[in-house]
Amino acid sequence: MSHVIKFSLGLLAGAVALTALSANAEQHAPRPRIAAQAQAVEEAPDAVELAGLYYFAKQGQMDRVSSETRRLQLKYPNFIQPDDLFNRDETPKIDEGSLWALYEKDDYAGIEAEISRLAAATPGWEPSDDFQEKLQRRKLRFDLTESFKAQDWPKVIAAGAAIDPKTEPDIDLLWMLIDAYRANGMSDAVVPVYRGILLRQGDDRPSDDAILITLQKAMDDFPVDELRLTIAKFATDPALGDKLHALHIDLMRREIRDYVADDNPQKAPSQTAIDALRREAATAASPKDLALVGWYSLKTGKPVEAETWFRQIVKVGDDPEGIKGLFLSLKKQKKDQDAYLFATGKIDAMVNDSPFLVEALSWPFASDATGDIDPAVVKAYSAAIQRTLNADHAEELAWHAFNTKQYEAAQAWFAKAFEWKPASASLKGLVLTALRKEDKAGLERLKASYATAYPDAFADLKAIAAVQKGKAGRDVAPPAHDVEPSYLTSFKQKRYGACLADLRSLEARGALSKDALLIRGWCQYQLGHFVEARAAFTAALEAGANSGDDAAYGLALTLLRSNLADDADQLIGRYRLNQAHDREIRGEIYWQRARAAFDRKAYQETLDALNIRMQLIPEPANLSQMRAWAHYHLGHFAQSRAIFAQLNQTTSDPGNMRGIAAIDNRFGDR
Repeated sequence: MSHVIKFSLGLLAGAVALTALSANAEQHAPRPRIAAQAQAVEEAPDAVELAGLYYFAKQGQMDRVSSETRRLQLKYPNFIQPDDLFNRDETPKIDEGSLWALYEKDDYAGIEAEISRLAAATPGWEPSDDFQEKLQRRKLRFDLTESFKAQDWPKVIAAGAAIDPKTEPDIDLLWMLIDAYRANGMSDAVVPVYRGILLRQGDDRPSDDAILITLQKAMDDFPVDELRLTIAKFATDPALGDKLHALHIDLMRREIRDYVADDNPQKAPSQTAIDALRREAATAASPKDLALVGWYSLKTGKPVEAETWFRQIVKVGDDPEGIKGLFLSLKKQKKDQDAYLFATGKIDAMVNDSPFLVEALSWPFASDATGDIDPAVVKAYSAAIQRTLNADHAEELAWHAFNTKQYEAAQAWFAKAFEWKPASASLKGLVLTALRKEDKAGLERLKASYATAYPDAFADLKAIAAVQKGKAGRDVAPPAHDVEPSYLTSFKQKRYGACLADLRSLEARGALSKDALLIRGWCQYQLGHFVEARAAFTAALEAGANSGDDAAYGLALTLLRSNLADDADQLIGRYRLNQAHDREIRGEIYWQRARAAFDRKAYQETLDALNIRMQLIPEPANLSQMRAWAHYHLGHFAQSRAIFAQLNQTTSDPGNMRGIAAIDNRFGDR
């Protein structure tokens, strides 16, 4: 709207100049007597003559104000400066009823179009501050709520960036933001949001219901010591004291849960908390409380007691926590076969928990157990190994295949184990398999490639090869091509927090592969963690990722998101990107340079950057609008209007209509 105001003032200045010239001519021209008499009657200038004075005052041109005042005093001896000369509100008054009607319908495209229509009809007008503030606020709520409904957590987080937890009046928006952070595993990010809600004072204090709901949410991830102090603070409020009573058992749950989850707990929960939770679990039989008491029993070395609690859960249904707890309770009692048999009956229930399955189904492969293995178990175990990229279990499966004379499968699984974690043991398996297959050429290739680095893998081959356990089998298949790692599945499903958790688990067993580093970069990028994403992409490049183009492309994007266009330009000069990625990155670089130049009012630099960009990739409408305004500021009015007009023929965009209206208001409709 500022453009419209500037153009209107330009017209006004022209009118003022014409008025001054006319007045000067009238003073020196011969006049009839009757005109002189009429002039003597007239005592004050009209609105047209005063327009110039108001214009100069508004522009702060005090010398012009003084000059214009003297001219008016010569013409009108009784003239004095108006009282509102420096503070008159010249904003046109427009009925905004149509805008408010569209506002109530959340029709934001309609609002933009209506603003353009009103601005074109009334030069100098723009929506009231009240409307603009409320529109911005309503659109924020709309965008955040719609993204929340769609469970598009990155968009919720992006929309929530405009919210200040300390002052945000709509607490439900902050709750949505908390849920989005949780869904993406961003536990540190929720803490400032809780503090922003719970630490408010005076008139800014939320309602009692909002405080209670926030405290209930905070039980999961707010620092427990801070949580205890916060509850104690609110407990002094008579209106909240009774309502907070139920939170005390939740706080006990939290203390026990933290104790169970901590590998090196510094402080055990009180016996009062433990007894209270046991009573609650025994009375209500809630799976969550039963599981928590069971995990506490395991933590304190009481697996028999833990088994009792977990069995109560699995009697009711296939709760994952109950299944994992009962399995571990049996393992802790050295009941390995019982634990294994129990796990084999829960494969379908735990199909999405590959870390559990890979451990739970490994017993017959890692032990001297006799008898055939159910093919369904072998299949589930194989898939879990591939999803977790677990080299140790791949080796176990490979030895099972080798000992049952399934050499093709053995060779494939030994190769996978060595690929995921190079080691002498898996390489020796490959060597022995080559011997069994009488693959002399393959054996020589292995020796040439690895004999120096892994001499142990080639020692005592004849003695080991003579040992053969088990009878021939047919249950092991080579690694399937359609099973992908869990972290990759999570990434494709846009569960970026779960993806990063999978990668952390994988990294705990060894260095991440080049591809895993690349996916870590993309997960961090999608969550807006550009510093962490930059580190992951850099690591992938340094590791020599096969998809080096993707790593350099991702790194360039993180640099651009941090407005480091020059660094991105240097990067793509060092790494060769495919044509599409190269054009995209260069296009973004010149877009950022054009925008920076426009902000500095360096309009020729803006056009230069846009011209280079247009040679790389097509120019979108918003950049064409920037091009049009740059031409306008350089005085290329014909080019500016032509661009706006051409854009308006293909896209009904309010920005185009405003540009055309601005130029037409200055020079007349053409």
